[in-house]
Amino acid sequence: MEQSVQNVVKPKAAYFPAIDGLRLLASINIVMLHLGSSNALVYMNDFKWLTPIINAPAFAAGIFYVLAGFLFASKFSDPDRRIPVIPFMFSRIAKLYRLHFFMTLLMFVVLVFKFSGYTHLPGVGGGAFFAEFSDCASKGLAAMTHPWRSLVMHLTLTWSLVPDYGMKLNEPSWSLTSFFVCYAITPWFSRWLFKQNKKTLWMLFGGVFIPGMVWAAIFGATENLWFSDFECKYRFFHMFAPVRIFEYLFGMVIYRLYKEGSFDFLKKDFASGIMQLLMLLALYGSLFLMGPNNNPGVNYFLHHSLPIFIYGMLVLSLLSGKGFLARFFCIGIVRKIGRASFYPYLIHLPIITMAWGFCNLNTPANTVKMLIFIYTVSTLYMEFKIWRKKRKKAKIARLRES
Repeated sequence: MEQSVQNVVKPKAAYFPAIDGLRLLASINIVMLHLGSSNALVYMNDFKWLTPIINAPAFAAGIFYVLAGFLFASKFSDPDRRIPVIPFMFSRIAKLYRLHFFMTLLMFVVLVFKFSGYTHLPGVGGGAFFAEFSDCASKGLAAMTHPWRSLVMHLTLTWSLVPDYGMKLNEPSWSLTSFFVCYAITPWFSRWLFKQNKKTLWMLFGGVFIPGMVWAAIFGATENLWFSDFECKYRFFHMFAPVRIFEYLFGMVIYRLYKEGSFDFLKKDFASGIMQLLMLLALYGSLFLMGPNNNPGVNYFLHHSLPIFIYGMLVLSLLSGKGFLARFFCIGIVRKIGRASFYPYLIHLPIITMAWGFCNLNTPANTVKMLIFIYTVSTLYMEFKIWRKKRKKAKIARLRES
């Protein structure tokens, strides 16, 4: 009986509605970045104030690590809770890897067709299907750089560790490597973190930035190292999993400080709104600090380390649900789409690549249609998973009652 009472009164993990909207904003920014890199946003070149937000981008991948660290710290906020690593890892793999696997295979097929030089699908237009299919595949594979090795590295999540060993397929999937490393340390670190006092937490608050600054210094002080060109070197430094871990840990640390009451002043309406405005202005202003004449290490710091701090402060300003930005993020439809926002991150590149074969994406109308399609599909997929989970729970409950 006592055990039943304990189970009933056990507090649930905190939930912060405005975080969903921030996810959506960050996801859209990254999708727009890759639309721009595919020359789909050339018509926006006259909007000089807007292009830095997209091309920099303002909300880079690091925000997902800060958000994930914060949210998982909130879920595992009970220091006595046992969090088995293996079941936790399998739950995350089941949620994210299957989609990555499918989209990587799809992107591989699309690139084989693209590199083959074919302008029509095999068998369409009177040709023999099997003969044209074989010819298309052989020409496409021959024109690609280490196609099979690239495919294996993407599917095994090792491409981000050696990006110069193969071509990029579904590039955003590099983040899964870092995230799964972060997930592996979450149970241990969450238990350890909740035993620390406020002084230690503040030391960690600053200390988690040191590895990123060292990484930026190494990046700026070296040439191309063993990489074939600067682009490959940047890709490796950008995706290197151990550095991304500290962005994730920063999210966990600020949650602990939040729970310790260090940011209670942000619970006031005017304070939240002012902080949100200041962080947006700081984020926008930081985009103009980068420049081609800077040392690459300086630009790396401005693009990777500085925004992480701003993201953290922006997250804290949204938690109370107060302030102009938080109120917008708490709108029902914004939250619903935002909860599914990591799926567009994983699927958008193959869809953009295929869309160019059907239409000219370099028009405002087609940009809007593309965004609507990507986020509608992702939201419906998320809602289907939620519905299926609820249905499974209801079925289990019925079986127990019977």
